[in-house]
Amino acid sequence: MNPFVYNSPVRGHDFFNREASIQKILRETVTGKSQGNIWITGERQIGKTSLLRRIQSLNGTYNETVIPYGTDKKLQVAFIFTNVQGCLTEDDFFNLLSQALIEHFDLKYKKAKIAYKNFIGALTEVYEKHNHYTVFLIDEFDAFVETLAYEVSQTATSFLAKLSSLLQEVDEIDEGVKTFSCVFTANHDMKELLNANKIDSRGSGLIVEALTLKWFTHAQVKALVKRYLHGNEVHFTDKEIDLCYGATHGYPYFTQKMLSMMFEAKKVITDEREYQEVVRNEFAEMFKETMEDWGGENMPQRTLRKLRDLVSEMEIGKNLSRALFALIEGYIKAKVMVI
Repeated sequence: MNPFVYNSPVRGHDFFNREASIQKILRETVTGKSQGNIWITGERQIGKTSLLRRIQSLNGTYNETVIPYGTDKKLQVAFIFTNVQGCLTEDDFFNLLSQALIEHFDLKYKKAKIAYKNFIGALTEVYEKHNHYTVFLIDEFDAFVETLAYEVSQTATSFLAKLSSLLQEVDEIDEGVKTFSCVFTANHDMKELLNANKIDSRGSGLIVEALTLKWFTHAQVKALVKRYLHGNEVHFTDKEIDLCYGATHGYPYFTQKMLSMMFEAKKVITDEREYQEVVRNEFAEMFKETMEDWGGENMPQRTLRKLRDLVSEMEIGKNLSRALFALIEGYIKAKVMVI
């Protein structure tokens, strides 16, 4: 069985190399002096959702307590995951968060007709009767904000201003106690998102700590291989790991894809030259198809720059047919002409 094939998000033993990021998130949201918020930026398929799901899995095992600023009340912590990409309106957003709280705590309270008030009611129930502080793990947040801003940018501005105020304190609960934090994931960083969607940053600035997920280092790719191939009859040499890192530069998605191709090829091809040629060409085709699938106006320019640089620096490109490599490089250059 190919250990490098898995469905997203990555869970359990397959989760790898984000422990430092998890500790930073916990420090900012619950274990530090104040309960802050995190904005996680990262390329597509870099592991943002997997990271949130990993934190969600701490429910039931996380033993730290939170004392909201200005109180002496000790609260347990609940990590609530939501994906807001499909939300179209502010009401959708607050209804989704309310429903997530209801399902997690099996809440029984009088629901309001207004989505925002319903959300406040759920928060009040969680805080006052269940004695919990909530950390919302909000996936694809930038996609939702872009949806709000698509017709009228002021809609997104107003929503972000309301959320920013809520994140500082909830006036309807115990004289304005802060009862929740948010961890947002996005392909865009905050400044890029506001500028691209013409959102007024003066009225919509969320107070967040920025965290950018990095690509794997060479040493981390080597450690990943060691973990995944533990007890397997197939093994990769240092030369093969170098081949993978030279092609992917540690971009987690492409690293996993290439290691998977290498694993399958190694089982059936004994000639080293043929093996490397097959892997290189299969990876090149996959890379091109992925870029075509990911391309579009919504891809952050920061990501395009990185992908352009990745193509130009790929060691694997030296061994590809010139025509095929030109197709890949040409596609990326076409996408970054505006940069």
